[in-house]
Amino acid sequence: MIGLDTTALIDLLRNDPALLLVLGRLQGEFVTTAINQQEIYFGLDTTRADHQDEEQYYDSLFRNLVVYPLEINGVKRASEIFWKLKKKVSGPGKFDCMISGVLLSNRVDTVLTKNVKHFEKIPGLKVVGY
Repeated sequence: MIGLDTTALIDLLRNDPALLLVLGRLQGEFVTTAINQQEIYFGLDTTRADHQDEEQYYDSLFRNLVVYPLEINGVKRASEIFWKLKKKVSGPGKFDCMISGVLLSNRVDTVLTKNVKHFEKIPGLKVVGY
């Protein structure tokens, strides 16, 4: 399974050629997390007509993707990632730790993202960039 980060979800809407090229080469089921879903909806001001169209697109997309929720195992894993990396380097942001924790606690060891730097230091997570 391959986790789609928020950047990949946005670029699906935009039909980003670089993303589509990478998607064509990857094999496996694509999934995402409730945190990515929340980041998408945070970006939608549904009083705007264009955002209403995007909301319909994302509603449909999320109905057809496995969306892993934030549960206790993911919460604990995210916290471990955060503190382990915080002690060594300026680690990833809390949302990225949460996304990684949810993915890893659900045996998803690969993330597809445009923001490689946000995930590259997370132990156990393979990062596919585009």
